[in-house]
Amino acid sequence: MTSLGRLVNFDERSRNYPIRHLVEAKKPRSYTWRCRAYLDQGSEGACVGYACAHELAARPVEVDVDTALARSIYLDSQRIDPWPGGAYPGAKPQYEGSSVLAGANILRNRGFVPQYRWAFGLQDLILSVGHLGPAIVGINWYEGMFNTGRDHFVRIDGDVAGGHAILVRGVSVRKQAFVLHNSWGTGWGRYGQAYISWSDMERLLHEDGESVIPLRRAYA
Repeated sequence: MTSLGRLVNFDERSRNYPIRHLVEAKKPRSYTWRCRAYLDQGSEGACVGYACAHELAARPVEVDVDTALARSIYLDSQRIDPWPGGAYPGAKPQYEGSSVLAGANILRNRGFVPQYRWAFGLQDLILSVGHLGPAIVGINWYEGMFNTGRDHFVRIDGDVAGGHAILVRGVSVRKQAFVLHNSWGTGWGRYGQAYISWSDMERLLHEDGESVIPLRRAYA
């Protein structure tokens, strides 16, 4: 089965950094931010690093990324997340996965993202992706979401298989859906992408989901 790897770690201090005040006067609009990178995390639980790398590769500021960069973000995230050990050399104990918060902090520490804010709720995410840029989301991943339907939608079905970090790089008002940009190569979904309905995303956000929107992106 394809690897996941997002671990839940919400810091209550994040509530002091909502995206809402930047988008509350906006109206929903459809927009998809270009991302030309289609990285594949393979068997590693490195989705946090790959979702962060895909965010860097996407407009509005496009950075050249590769597997090495994605893995280094992942391993550095493990070094600062709350859990001892990781998958990096010499880590004890050895384990896979990290948190979206740790990934966002690595992007900031490396100078790619001076600031980031959190979308607390569906409307915040709709407006942020439509007007500001892609979002890195951490959500439960259900068994039924490993495959997409003929309409290229993922749907909540079956049991929770684990946690996954993934890039949301587009929103469609007509479809009432988000565009997901996954880290499983171009063989998954429609060339590495899929849709998820607003209603399913809202449910996932309520299930310990999280969504971070980098601001003032920069080349580094």
